Amino acid sequence: MKLEKLIKRNIEAVTSFKIETDIIKISSNKIYAGEHWRKRKKLKDNYLFLTNSFKTLPKLDFKVNLYFSFYFKKNALDSSNCFYMAKILEDCLVHHQVLQDDTVKYVGQVSCESKKGNKDYCVITIDRYKQNI
Repeated sequence: MKLEKLIKRNIEAVTSFKIETDIIKISSNKIYAGEHWRKRKKLKDNYLFLTNSFKTLPKLDFKVNLYFSFYFKKNALDSSNCFYMAKILEDCLVHHQVLQDDTVKYVGQVSCESKKGNKDYCVITIDRYKQNI
């Protein structure tokens, strides 16, 4: 059974699932260096296109933690330099209505890791938020 159908069928029982998407590599340093807003908008539009498959995912109405694992074919970025791409992907999850919003009401934690891979892509793990006791 496809993951999307399983999740849609029993969303309350789901505690974690993963999404893989291609990425356009850009370092957070580039944004701090003053990347023009038109280039940032074009990058976001390209990401919305790359994540079009998110539309098939279920609409989550509970708080989650987001874990972004970035893989790079050449010159892996530092983990902290991946946060701009993570923010764009989080915005794509909201745009495609997987998440209702990216406020603290719906997203508890966001983390990034960076690794070498055979191509440039990201695996997003979405976990149901569990409050530390």
